Amino acid sequence: MNKIGHAGTLDPMAEGLVIILLNNATKLASKFLSMNKEYNAVLKLGVVTDTWDMEGKIVKKEDSVDIKKDNLENVVLGMKGVFEQQPPIYSAKKIKGRPAYYYARNKKYENKDILLEKESVNIYEIEILSFEGLEINIRVLCSSGTYIRSLAYEIGNRLGCGATLTGLVRSKIGNFSLAESIKTGQIRSIKKAGDLQEFKKNIISIDRI
Repeated sequence: MNKIGHAGTLDPMAEGLVIILLNNATKLASKFLSMNKEYNAVLKLGVVTDTWDMEGKIVKKEDSVDIKKDNLENVVLGMKGVFEQQPPIYSAKKIKGRPAYYYARNKKYENKDILLEKESVNIYEIEILSFEGLEINIRVLCSSGTYIRSLAYEIGNRLGCGATLTGLVRSKIGNFSLAESIKTGQIRSIKKAGDLQEFKKNIISIDRI
């Protein structure tokens, strides 16, 4: 599994599928960016951080959380469809030409309300894979531009106990899946062996795309 996030793109803890474009295929970048994405996400109930994931500072923690399974299912499944999502302040969304995380990390803006405009996103599919203790594992198929950290935060709000993203794996981009991908460790091994033909086997042609 490969780490795919940093401050300017995905969540820092994110792992999973990333598409690398070579040569003339770079012209297709905008098409890949606009494709739907699928994620497996782990949420922890009763905890809220300033980044909406476990990379941040805890700002709220419930001593006792008692969420019934029926209530959880109603809230999670109720996220399906189109809604206005609040992007996290720790993101690359621009505010007056600067990424939002610049203001979030700058002490000069520490006590000021810095909010990004809500954006319309679509949750096509969402399901609970497991629910144990305070941890929920969900699968989400969503439109491009959806922040899973924001989704976790909103689920926590609707449950009334708060929630924070603790794990994230991107399993699909459009019709491209993690199961069909090659791991970075394999690429390193191929490079070390100097096997150009083996490397080429893992490159998808523009025509095939």
